Amino acid sequence: PVRANDELGDLADGFNQMATHLQTLYSTLEERVEAKTRSLAERNRELGLLYEITAFLGEPAAVETLCKGFLTRVRTAMGADAGSVRLYVAATDQLYLTTHEGLTAEFVAREASMSCGDCLCGELIETGIPVVFDTASPPPGMKLRNCIREGFATATAFNVLYNRQRVGLFNLYFREPHAVSEQELNLLETLGQHLGVAIENQRLRSREKQLAVSEERNLLAQELHDSIAQGLAFLNIQVQLLQDSLRKGRAEEAMQTAGQLREGVQESYDDVRELLVQFRTRMHQSDLDT
Repeated sequence: PVRANDELGDLADGFNQMATHLQTLYSTLEERVEAKTRSLAERNRELGLLYEITAFLGEPAAVETLCKGFLTRVRTAMGADAGSVRLYVAATDQLYLTTHEGLTAEFVAREASMSCGDCLCGELIETGIPVVFDTASPPPGMKLRNCIREGFATATAFNVLYNRQRVGLFNLYFREPHAVSEQELNLLETLGQHLGVAIENQRLRSREKQLAVSEERNLLAQELHDSIAQGLAFLNIQVQLLQDSLRKGRAEEAMQTAGQLREGVQESYDDVRELLVQFRTRMHQSDLDT
């Protein structure tokens, strides 16, 4: 107790404040350690999920395969009952259901394609802001009939972006009310950006293959023009000369022209075989190594 207002009283008061502070620290220490442990565990889980998905998306695969693997991993990590990935086509302003898990055939049939003005998915495309809605009390004017009919209590939608351009979105559905924290929201948006990059990379690879095929066709057309077409033009002239020789009864001249025709046909035949051999050749890794 503080019994005086002198130096000893101030000292006693200081000791009392220190004791109270220490008692408070000791009483909440275990709780704070548990909270910090939970926070670190959550961080480790997020980093593990981010690494796993980034490694998966780094492998070359079809767009459908990328979306399917992405959805499976995110849905499992977030404990969602169902999910889907939709790709956006700007030309038609439509969202197309690319892959899904945990959804009934009726739900998939109703939402295989949808306009961007419909439901919460269209809201995301228009605003670019991730959405998390309780189906029991959606915002005014928001249509969630299919989600309600499917028995979901919480419906969410997150961006799939590439270079700030909308590639599509992915949904997570929960049958019980589910709150999405700010930290989880940021993580899901980051994962959506990784998926967008992977999808665009795959599209670029497909365009490169198409370009390669187009260049090969152009090369073949050029080769045909430079060799076969010229040879046929020569043969056409020789046939006219042969007809003229036969009409005039010049047998020796006709035989000479026929020989030239035979040589021209053989040259054209050889050119065709050479082109076929060149365009059937396949490159092997051993050829590159040597």
